[in-house]
Amino acid sequence: MEQHRQERQQELKGLFHMLEHTAKIAEDAALTDTFTDGETRCITQFNNVLTRLNSLDAVPEGLFDTLDPDASFSQVAIACHQLAAYLNEELDTTADFKGWFTTFFGKRFMENLTEELTDKPIGDLIRKAVPDFLTETTLEDIVETFPVTAGGRLTIDTDCGGIDIQSTEDDTVSVRIQRAAQIKANRRAAEILKNLDVQIAHEAADVKIEAKFTGDARRWQKRQNDLDVQFDILVPRHYNLDLKTACDDIAVANITGDVNAETFKAGLRLQDIIGRIDAITSIGNIDLKAFNGDVMLQTKAGNITLADGNGDVKAKTSGGNVQAVQVIGAVNGQTTAGNVTVRGCKGGAELKTAGGSIEVENDGPVLAKTSGGSIRCQLQETTTSQNMLLDLETMGGSINVSLLPDIDATVEAKVLGGSVTTEFPVSVETTGTVKPDQLQGTINGGGPLLKLRAVGGNVILRNIEADKPEEV
Repeated sequence: MEQHRQERQQELKGLFHMLEHTAKIAEDAALTDTFTDGETRCITQFNNVLTRLNSLDAVPEGLFDTLDPDASFSQVAIACHQLAAYLNEELDTTADFKGWFTTFFGKRFMENLTEELTDKPIGDLIRKAVPDFLTETTLEDIVETFPVTAGGRLTIDTDCGGIDIQSTEDDTVSVRIQRAAQIKANRRAAEILKNLDVQIAHEAADVKIEAKFTGDARRWQKRQNDLDVQFDILVPRHYNLDLKTACDDIAVANITGDVNAETFKAGLRLQDIIGRIDAITSIGNIDLKAFNGDVMLQTKAGNITLADGNGDVKAKTSGGNVQAVQVIGAVNGQTTAGNVTVRGCKGGAELKTAGGSIEVENDGPVLAKTSGGSIRCQLQETTTSQNMLLDLETMGGSINVSLLPDIDATVEAKVLGGSVTTEFPVSVETTGTVKPDQLQGTINGGGPLLKLRAVGGNVILRNIEADKPEEV
């Protein structure tokens, strides 16, 4: 029995020293960038040791995980030190698993870390505590300036990276491209970053930037989150933009010119733009403020917000809300899984949603349809009989319409599963019985048609003046 215990202890010590040795190799390789492609050997060694320790019941089941095939040298070293630290208590060896970290990061770092060890897993603490600059590789910035003339065009087509466009009073295009890779989570990130081929072309008033990855597309597509690429560009105030990135945000401000912006997995932020705007994202929000020109916005999984603009708007999302505030122009807003809100707008509105409610404050004709909510519509005080036409339909809620008391209108309201009520005197011509679920007649002698249909709710016509609180 005693001999068996001694043999077990001897094997555990051997495994312990193997962990120490593997950690040392991984540390040296991480710091010196040597032993290329040796990660696989170190990962296999650690996993084999862990498997053996589990078979010996030397560590609790599930306490330590095997390393992933893509683990970096830094992750291998940390995992080896963690496992060796646990064995250290049982073996009472003199090895100090904190030695490498103390030497590398300093005594004060380890003192701060030790104060928290009783509350948090040491692996999480170490990974979070490692400074970013030690796990980030950065390529030299690309900086260029080109003479151009107003009215030219900037074209950017990149496989990754954020784009930020600002205006300048100079007749130049100034380019700064920053490139970095986080190697803490992926040891291949630095290599992938170097495969981003950036080409810049300047011809007369135009500048074109293309950044494409060379090699197997599947490699960089899986590692986009480990790359940090940023395009910061200054262009003349009067300039046109064609911007496309496969990931990350696009931001544009203070531009007079047409703006085309497209991203895949991020948002679009546009502000102070005079010109036509076409903006598309597959997964992200679109935020547009202060514009003058026709607008087309589209996202498949995000919200669309517009404010303070002049121009016709088409906004469509498949998985979010649409909101337009203080827009002068026709607003076409559609969503399949959200709400549509139009406030303080002047012009026609065509609004549709399959999974939410619609709220409209407008002074023009309104066509609104929803299959999963209610409709609330209020006509502004500037609304006249000439520009008032309502066609509202809901399949899953009520319709609430607020009108000015002197409005001239013809009402045609029907409900299924509810009732129709009005605060206006409606002249009804009928030869039969007045039904509570229908109302057909005229207000103030008749005028534009108010066509209201509701299934599963009520229709209510409210007097705006009657709803206002009395002045003291």
